[in-house]
Amino acid sequence: MIAAQMLLWIVFKLLVIVLGLIYAVLVYAAYDMEGSHYQARLQLTKPARSGERLLIWTGVKIVDAAVRFAKSVLNQLFAASAEVGEWAVEKSSPAVQRKVRSKFL
Repeated sequence: MIAAQMLLWIVFKLLVIVLGLIYAVLVYAAYDMEGSHYQARLQLTKPARSGERLLIWTGVKIVDAAVRFAKSVLNQLFAASAEVGEWAVEKSSPAVQRKVRSKFL
């Protein structure tokens, strides 16, 4: 009895993982093809398809928000990195400053 329950639990977890992967692939494909402009297109005559598109639309919106947030953070890090580089060059010796200016400017 316990072995059967364990086996059913393992099968259930595997099913959830497979469904999660399928959902992730559908969201990725929709985001790749249409970007953040993916439309839910709800139709009363096809409730299952409408529900599927609504779930995918939700995933696309979450991915879009995450991508925008990541871009914002990376832009801030890039700007901070440039400022740190400028500061390091300013604090270095004149020979290093000449070398950097001749190489990059």
